[in-house]
Formats: sequence, structure tokens, C-alpha cells
Amino acid sequence: MIGIARQIALMVLLDMEQRGRYINQALRQRLKGVSLDERDKALVTEIAYGTLQRRRSLDTALSTASRRPILELDPVVLTILRMTAFQIYFLDRVPAYAAVDDGVELCKKHAPRAAGFVNGVLRSLLRNTSDIIPQLLEWTAKLPWVRAMGVRHSYPDWIVEHLEREFGRPRTERMLIACNEPPFLSLRVNARQSTPEQFLQAQTSTFRSQAIISKVSPHNLRLVHGLDVETWPSYIRGEVSVQDETSALVVPLLHPQPGQRLLDMCAGVGTKTTQLAELAGATSRVDACDIYEYKLDQLEQNSRRLHLDTVHTMLGDARSLPHHLNYLQAYDGVLLDAPCSGLGVMRRRPDIRWRRQWQDVESLSQLQRELLTAALQLVKPGGNLVYATCTLLPEENQQVVKSVLQEYGQDWLVDNLVDDDLPAVFRNLASPGLPGWLVTPEQHGTDGFYMVRLRRRL
Repeated sequence: MIGIARQIALMVLLDMEQRGRYINQALRQRLKGVSLDERDKALVTEIAYGTLQRRRSLDTALSTASRRPILELDPVVLTILRMTAFQIYFLDRVPAYAAVDDGVELCKKHAPRAAGFVNGVLRSLLRNTSDIIPQLLEWTAKLPWVRAMGVRHSYPDWIVEHLEREFGRPRTERMLIACNEPPFLSLRVNARQSTPEQFLQAQTSTFRSQAIISKVSPHNLRLVHGLDVETWPSYIRGEVSVQDETSALVVPLLHPQPGQRLLDMCAGVGTKTTQLAELAGATSRVDACDIYEYKLDQLEQNSRRLHLDTVHTMLGDARSLPHHLNYLQAYDGVLLDAPCSGLGVMRRRPDIRWRRQWQDVESLSQLQRELLTAALQLVKPGGNLVYATCTLLPEENQQVVKSVLQEYGQDWLVDNLVDDDLPAVFRNLASPGLPGWLVTPEQHGTDGFYMVRLRRRL
């Protein structure tokens, strides 16, 4: 009998590969309404995310055991091979023979004519279940550096190439390794209600033993173990939100104050919008704009959960806001958390590395310039504008800022981020020569983020 966890993991991967769904959405949908204990849910997640993350390395291993080119295989067959190979090489708690047996049974159910072939390939892998890392080193020893890194750490060549160009080889490899590490679960404590220290003190001893105060963000806790957050009473009561530690550093750069009118231009589901409302207090007004109505619906739900009544949503393209006189120079502070390639969050979103192409970076950088140009027109004299992305490439970060300021920045200053703005652990990691500050994943095990604060002259 096929293990239910592996069956669901296969469906999640096929949802992404064949139907174009995002891995996190596919996983959430497939787990909804299914009676699984936490251990099996964790196994589904680990197999689905891990198979996707290690796809290129797994394909290399499978190629050594298959007499047929694996990329010409039926997608269902290839997905079964990949997820079984992942369990053989990367999951110590799963017996390799059990993973192979389930892989063959899955094939009998979904692609029965290929079951013999799948059995042969997997048995071949089973005969050589030693650590895959030395094997990858051997297989890639004579390859050019970019391609070798792509195979060993499972990334497309273009990502490795552009990271190497910007950061050099040693740091690039450290980044590639860091983006394959499992992400921490980080919780932002609702600043309207308590501090992380106060919140932690009020929890059970069991929870306190599994959580630490973040050294990266003064607003966050880092959890050692996972947690089903959405069913947790503290989450339901609005005491915490899920947010990466580096992401939680962006909004404080805006220096939100009581009584201010503030704008989140690309608000999404409101992770940063709600943080902005928490920090600005009950006498502020926070406008949140996005082009997707379903995201604004979720933002409004989050605001209600967090007991925030100062958030007001606006449906539309933020680039059009300067065309409305009531928005021109109307805001004390504007946050532009711009749409980007997302290369800073690849450890959390492994599908990004396979979805994105270099052409996406080029088109996104144009969108970012247009959004930043619009943002400049919305800030009052003396007000602040924070531009941020969760990517690592200069084409979406400092080059966007420099090009827009060169054309439209006569009334603007790039603020130096002073010690009060930077957590102590990052003060010696500031990026010289950048307008702003780049955090990369290998530094403290967080997401990668770029952020810069601009100030309009009085």
C-alpha cells in the first residue's frame, strides 16, 4: 500500500509541474481537509519542497542510472523518480528500500506501463546509496565552474553566473548552500500589544524552550521547531504574524510615527502593511494599494485579526496614483516593496529558481523603475520613501535606485543608515558603495533583502 504522504507529495509536485501552480499554494490546497498527523504533514512538505529544490542534482544522479534521457520521460514518471531519489539521498529518516517500494507502487498506479523501467532505475540507485555529495563532486569535476555549481547545488546556470559576477566565487557558493538550508519559522510580535520579550514570557515553558529572541530583528522570535501557526491561539488572537526576520527590518526604516499618513504601494497580503500600522499607532492612517483584489481581501482579514483599524485598502495599479491630485505629495512616508525576481527567498520558495529566467529580471527592473518614479511623486517634503526587494541582483536594486534618482532625484537625498537603523549583527556587514543595504542569506540564515531609504528635501 502506498504511503498517503508520498501520494500527496506527488500530487503537489504535479500541480506545480503540469498545472503551473506555486508550490506553497499547491501544498496548502492538497493538505486541506486531509486527516494527517503532524509527522506525515511534515513528510509531505519535506518531500515536495526538497524534490523541487534539489531537482537538478537529482536529475544528474538519475541520468547515471537510466538508459533513456530523463528529460524525455513522461512528466509523471520523472516526478516519481525525482521524489524517490530525493528520499534515497537526502532523507535519513526514510528507509531507502521503503521509498523505492512506494515509488514503484506510485508508478503502477499512475503510469503502470513504466513500472518496470522505474523499478530498474531505482534499484540501480539503491545499489549505490552512498552520500550524493561526493558523487556530485566527481560528476562535475571537469565542468566549468558555473555549470558545476549549478549541478552540485541545484540551480540554473544563469542564477549562478549572475551571482558570481556580483559577489565572486566563494561568497556565491556560500549563498547557494544557504538557500538550500531549511528556513526558520519566524514570528513578528504585534507591536500594538507587546514586545517579543513580554510575549515569550507569557508563553508555556514548552514554547519558551523552542523559541529565541531574534538577533536580527527586534520585533521577532525565531522558532527552533515548526508550528501549525494558523491554528495556534496566539496567532488567532492577533498577537503574532509570520514574517522573516530580515523582512521585518524594512518597515522600521520608514520611521513611522503617530498621526502620519502612510502608504504601502504594493501591499500584497499585508505582511508589511500591518507592521506599518502596528508601529505607527492608532492615530495614523495606512493606505494599502495592490492590483489583486484577493490579496487585499486577505490583507483586510489580517488587519482584523491583528485588531488594526487604521488600514485602508485601494485596488489598482500604484503607477497610476500620481494621476490623482489627492495622492500627490500626500504621504509622510511611502513603502515600495517592489515586485521582484525573489532570488533572496529561494530557500523558502524553491520553485522560484526554476520559474524565473533572466528575461524576467529585465522586465521586472523596468516595472520597478516605473513604480519608484511614481513613488517619488507621492511623498511630502521632508518625508521618507523606502524602496525594498527580496532579491539579490543589482539590476533590481541599486541600479534601479541610481537610474531613477539620476533622472528625477533632484529633490531627494539617499539617507545613510545609521547605527540605530541597523541591528548590531549587521553593522559590520554594510555594503560599501551601495545606496542602501543588502542582506544576503548566508549571513544569518535569513531571507535576502535589499532596502534603501530616500528623503525628500524640505
